[in-house]
Amino acid sequence: MSFPLQDEQREHDAAPLLDVSYRRQLAHEQVRLLYERLWQPILASVLAACLLVGAMWTIMPSNYLLGWLGALIAVSSGRLWLAWYYHRQPARQRQRRRWLQRFAWGAVMAGLLWGVAGASMFTMEHHGQLAALAIVLTGIAAGGVTTLSSVMWMAPLFVLPTMLPLLVQLLLQGTSLSLLLAAMVMLFLGLVLTINRRLYRTITDNISLRLVVSSRERQLRVSEARYRAIFRHTPLGVMHFDREGRVVDCNEMCLDILGTSRKRLLGMNLLTQLSDERVTGAIRDALESGTGYFEGTYRTVVSGKQTPLRAFYSALRNESGEVVGGVAVIEDFTERKLAEETIHRQAYYDPLTDLPNRRLLIETLASTIRDRRDDGRVGLVMFLDLDRFKIINDTLGHAVGDELLRQVSKRLLLSIDQDAMAARLSGDEFVVMMPALSSDREAEIQRAEHRAERLLTTLRRAYDLGGQRISVTPSIGYTLFPLADEDVGDVLRHADTAMYQAKLKGRAQICGYEPSMQTQMSWRLEMEQALRRALAEDQLSIAFQPQLDERGRVVGGEALMRWQHPRHGWVSPEVFIAIAEESDLIVELETWMLDRCCELLSRLPAETLPRLSVNISVRHFTQPGFVEGLTWVTGTHGIEPSRLIVEFTESIMIDGLQDAAERMQALKRLGVQLALDDFGTGFSSLAYLKSLPLDELKIDRSFVSNLDTDGSDAAIAETILAMAQHLGIDVVAEGVENRAQHEFLLARGCRLFQGYYFHRPMPAEAFEALLAGREVEADQPRD
Repeated sequence: MSFPLQDEQREHDAAPLLDVSYRRQLAHEQVRLLYERLWQPILASVLAACLLVGAMWTIMPSNYLLGWLGALIAVSSGRLWLAWYYHRQPARQRQRRRWLQRFAWGAVMAGLLWGVAGASMFTMEHHGQLAALAIVLTGIAAGGVTTLSSVMWMAPLFVLPTMLPLLVQLLLQGTSLSLLLAAMVMLFLGLVLTINRRLYRTITDNISLRLVVSSRERQLRVSEARYRAIFRHTPLGVMHFDREGRVVDCNEMCLDILGTSRKRLLGMNLLTQLSDERVTGAIRDALESGTGYFEGTYRTVVSGKQTPLRAFYSALRNESGEVVGGVAVIEDFTERKLAEETIHRQAYYDPLTDLPNRRLLIETLASTIRDRRDDGRVGLVMFLDLDRFKIINDTLGHAVGDELLRQVSKRLLLSIDQDAMAARLSGDEFVVMMPALSSDREAEIQRAEHRAERLLTTLRRAYDLGGQRISVTPSIGYTLFPLADEDVGDVLRHADTAMYQAKLKGRAQICGYEPSMQTQMSWRLEMEQALRRALAEDQLSIAFQPQLDERGRVVGGEALMRWQHPRHGWVSPEVFIAIAEESDLIVELETWMLDRCCELLSRLPAETLPRLSVNISVRHFTQPGFVEGLTWVTGTHGIEPSRLIVEFTESIMIDGLQDAAERMQALKRLGVQLALDDFGTGFSSLAYLKSLPLDELKIDRSFVSNLDTDGSDAAIAETILAMAQHLGIDVVAEGVENRAQHEFLLARGCRLFQGYYFHRPMPAEAFEALLAGREVEADQPRD
């Protein structure tokens, strides 16, 4: 944007440039007039010279006269050739100053030749020849004035050399007649020079006027061309109409927007032929008050095309200020509407599932809470979280995870009422809101349970994901609102708390919110923060439970994490491990334990402690840098990787056997031994044992503890042992608590044992003392 002072400064700076350009054009035109039709005065000059030679033929030597005539013709020819050469040059070359100088030399030479004639052919004895000489010279001088006056000094440059020699001759005679003739010549020169000056001014004014007119015409043409270009090529529709509202002109964009042809549109009366009163009202406003405006979806009368558009109407006035018509500037809103819809969708809808996002849910829920406070009814919010979604996403890939989320979203939409809203908060978290139920809170609590159960039934059906049939269940928490004066954050937090409690019950559970849950959630949050401090303040320790062979020798141990809280005392691993697994804190805890275990292995020789088992969670195992981290910690402590046994549960293979196998193969290449913990309690499959590079199976304590009382458990344990022996995999029996269990397992080929029958978990010092052959007692809490 330009400011007035800046514009004035630009004009002031441009003025000298414009003046220089004008002077150049004026000088060029003056020179052009000198060369224009130069052959006419030169031809007249040659003819006059011939007549003069004829008049002087009898009184002067013929050789002289012919020599003078030849010289004049030569000069005249040179001037004609110069004019011809000038006209053949490009316009830019003709503007050079040298052309004026060349012309001046030609004019001077011609004037000097005529002056030579006035001096050499002068005679007082022959009055007739003197009269002829005077007449020719004055005629030549007068003609020079008429043809050379475009440049003020050019005519005197020719006339004075022509006439002065004659004047001098007359003055030298001193007779009354010669003096009279001299006076007449002087008067003639004064008159000629005066006429030259007037002619110069006239010619200059004419040239200036022509330049101004030409410049104005050129500017007008440029302005008109610019206007037509803007009118035709502007991205907006432009329409002109007269005082009565008839269309007199329009551009192509206007025709495209309205979907009609020029033939149909021109001549149409906008005030009488349009059916949309909003448009005709805007046109009348423009013709009456000067401006009008319309915005909306317009249906064209001629084509019936409906277009979202905006139109600005302005009146056109004549020099007297009277309205003589108007102009409409029309903007097509189609792309803008699409852009607005796109922006709205991006702002309020999840791009993956097309469900409302957190922002739209929060705004809608806030409005709904206010409405329910006013009418006394209640609303329902159900918070859903998919069980095991992270495992599926990490093992099968994000593309499969995204497809699962899309299918869950479609089922949600098909399962809810028309007035309900299903939204995706983030990741695998969804919220279903039913905004308006009855005012009977107790009845609605019962109905909420049934609604959640129907939703659970719908979502737990198997999903077809790229040819794989995968079952995924949600954990659902729900709450009614408003309970008191809670806001949106409180309602969502209550539903989230209920969902969390449902997860604690196991998979595919439903739980309604109760105020006491908030206390439990606060306790879990407090424990999580305390666990973080415990890791930083060295409150954690490791207990080791020995593992024995069939001869009763300690051949290894299992590392078990322990936490002694400064205020609550010993915290059960079932409690704090579950809290750690809900966040990435488990990765830090297990990394810490791996480092301590490798440090122990580096201090004890392989003969004393051949092997040591460490439990690794699913969350840690699926981390991208898990294998690299294990490589680093074994290398840092310089231990033989085969002494370290990494124990996994079967959950790492759920729907991701290939990915788990690849990671385990990487560990095998490192040299680490692999054990499958709690075998038989999860999703046991022969395919796992066949495909995975396992070194060891651990029979879960739940089967071992009932060997002497439950025939089914005994059969399962016996089958596991037989199968492992056939596959060449070692078996460790966990939870051996009495002699009968030990003898049963020993008789069926089990060679490694672990349990309270032998040793309880013990601190590192006691474990090292046991390995050294000294008897110890365990004082750690039961694992």
